[in-house]
Amino acid sequence: MKPLNPRERRLVAVGLLVAGIAVLWLAVISPLIGGFIDRADERQSLLDLYARNQRILAGVPVWREQAEEQRASAQKFSIGAPTEALAAEALKSRFTKLAEDTGGSVQAIQDVQEDVPAGWIRVRADLQLTDGQLYKCLARLESEEPYVVVEHLSVVADRAFETGHLGPMAVRIEVSAPIQLSQSS
Repeated sequence: MKPLNPRERRLVAVGLLVAGIAVLWLAVISPLIGGFIDRADERQSLLDLYARNQRILAGVPVWREQAEEQRASAQKFSIGAPTEALAAEALKSRFTKLAEDTGGSVQAIQDVQEDVPAGWIRVRADLQLTDGQLYKCLARLESEEPYVVVEHLSVVADRAFETGHLGPMAVRIEVSAPIQLSQSS
């Protein structure tokens, strides 16, 4: 092999210098700078988490107050009874009274067992009501305690189609309510 001329030696030296700088950059400087950047990002995310947690802790007294208000008004939204069966009977009697007070008639009332969450009851009632009676029943359901959830409402007005004027309609309504089991002594 023949010796390198000065120009070639300079090119090899520059190449070795560039390779040395690249190795130094990749092995030492880049991880060091990357570590600083990663720690700065982690520090910022921890500061954000701390600020969010402080806001949550500041809201705890308000949430306690709201929980107390909800606890105090729980009886407005649930049916109190010693057993689920008695709660269902109370809801059924409420429907019977509601239909009688508005001048309608009850065709059938039954418990619904499928897809009912724990701690809730659901009742289905088939009623014969006029338009005005249906409106009164729904208004009373909306305004009287304990408040219930209307799950399903269907109205069949076949007689109006046949006779040409509005008459009693077949109404099926399903309502749900949470129950609050109470111990009777």
